[in-house]
Amino acid sequence: MSTERDVWFIDRWGVTIEDDISVGSFAVLFGALAGDDAEHVVDINDSDDWFVEFTRRSVGFQQAEVGGEVVGALEFADRDEALAIAGEFIEGDFAALRARSWKPDA
Repeated sequence: MSTERDVWFIDRWGVTIEDDISVGSFAVLFGALAGDDAEHVVDINDSDDWFVEFTRRSVGFQQAEVGGEVVGALEFADRDEALAIAGEFIEGDFAALRARSWKPDA
């Protein structure tokens, strides 16, 4: 098993972005999301099959593999909280992510 974890973005149009994976870069992608459009989202993915998927108001956290764990979803308070969640995922701080108030997907 590799100890290096790769992280990448998928923008609202489905384009994979593998360069400049930072909270600042995510902020630009997040800022491009429109209103309550649930069809266009921004994902942050990693090489361990985990991802967080952001709309303008909420985020989901789960594994992409078939039968993978679904941690849940949460509505964040504001842009700063969305950026904090993105930062935790980018840094691989899963303890901080799991400490948040995730609600099981319905």
